[in-house]
Amino acid sequence: MTINNFTPKIFTRKNYKIVIAGDGAVGKTIFSQRLTGTLKKEEDRFMTFGIDFYSLKIIDEVPIFGQIWDLGGQEHFRIFQEPFFESAHIILLLFSVDYYPSFLNLRQWLTIIQNCNPFKIYLIANKVDSENRAVSEEDARELAINNNMEYYEVSALRGKGFLNFKEELIKTIKIIFSFE
Repeated sequence: MTINNFTPKIFTRKNYKIVIAGDGAVGKTIFSQRLTGTLKKEEDRFMTFGIDFYSLKIIDEVPIFGQIWDLGGQEHFRIFQEPFFESAHIILLLFSVDYYPSFLNLRQWLTIIQNCNPFKIYLIANKVDSENRAVSEEDARELAINNNMEYYEVSALRGKGFLNFKEELIKTIKIIFSFE
């Protein structure tokens, strides 16, 4: 339909799913909030019970809407989490550089997601501004390379390294939808 040389553009809505996983207290919720622009530094932090959801909209020629699934990291939640990884376009595995067990437990998370087929998996080292670093960058990079993951170091709370990661994530999301 054309009215006075105006042809309306029909947009199709594109949706993506990002799942954020990792042990409890590694900063997944703060990471999600920084990613979506909802981080309030002064608010109290509480454990995620099961799962929380956040939205991230990317304005492009065709708007892309995303849902971020922030999974609770405590071990007793893991028994029902595997189905949440299904149909994920992107998986973010977070660990805290100042808590070595969160790095060791990444193997359990990799086992949970082994049957998923996301477009991309990122390994995110969080809390890199900590003075008590327990996981070396070299060890984390090696794990990422051996498991076909891209590696980033950030401080979700203070924002260090976060802009570079977010720019890369948005590029990845746009690539995903260029194939559809």
